[in-house]
Amino acid sequence: MNIFITGGAGFIGSHLTRALVKGGHAVTVLTRKESDLSRIADIQKKVTLVVCDIADREALVKIVEHAKPKGIFHLAASNIQAGKTDAVEQLMRSNVHGTQNLLDATNDLPYKFFMQTGSYLEYGKRSDIIKETDRAEPMEIYAKTKLEATLATQAHGRTHKKPTVVFRIFSPYGPNMQQGRLVREVITRALRGDPIRLTKPEIARDFIEVGDIVALLLAAMEKAKDVGGEIFNLGSGKSTSLGSFVDLVLTKTGSKSAVEWDAFPPVLYDTAHSQADMQKTFSHFAWRPKTSLEAGVTRMIDWISSLPS
Repeated sequence: MNIFITGGAGFIGSHLTRALVKGGHAVTVLTRKESDLSRIADIQKKVTLVVCDIADREALVKIVEHAKPKGIFHLAASNIQAGKTDAVEQLMRSNVHGTQNLLDATNDLPYKFFMQTGSYLEYGKRSDIIKETDRAEPMEIYAKTKLEATLATQAHGRTHKKPTVVFRIFSPYGPNMQQGRLVREVITRALRGDPIRLTKPEIARDFIEVGDIVALLLAAMEKAKDVGGEIFNLGSGKSTSLGSFVDLVLTKTGSKSAVEWDAFPPVLYDTAHSQADMQKTFSHFAWRPKTSLEAGVTRMIDWISSLPS
């Protein structure tokens, strides 16, 4: 199939791009001029790279008309890390205007799916397991822009009877994740024997390994026509406190790193209740997450240990 993917050189996107190439698909990857292509350097000649700012509507229309994709994965976004984001203008350009531009640019194509990756942060803080039917109450501007993109994609699918699907991803981790991200940072520090400095041990995450994320995105390619306009959680369905996560890392690495709690104040979206309700997702897809946190941490330890010093 001819696939168009935005954000295909990013963390999750690079794993997805690699899987699509391996599956024999013709893949066009939309990147920004400043994108780091190192994650897909070894397969770069096997894909078509197109440089464009997704907020440039006219340029995007021309690119899509030429590519004529049968399927679209929209992963490009201005992101958040440790509560820090790009400027509001950039968040709006990428997450809101960019998403609407892509929906409009591809609207006349007879595509089989349009999949967008949303974020669990769209829900805001919760005191219970998070369901897709819960009211979205974003705590900061990044989550607000992601919610706008989610609602635009859902509305577009329902209005134009298009097979659009949104997956709200919980806390992704895995090889090639960005420096400074929680899982990579904790494991890196543990391997070095450096102090591990965190907020509070009771804060929780629903960790989902990148291989499992990609597996569901691939499985949804053929199901999109049956679930157009729907939103699905994409998590493990399990809540893990930072205290338990750090204990696991220390055990797996044999590290003697000191753990310093309350080294930073919690960010707005931190909560002791981060757990995806996966019932809706499981009812529509045969997919189930296969990678336990223990296995995922082991894989991350091996990957980080293999990196150049």
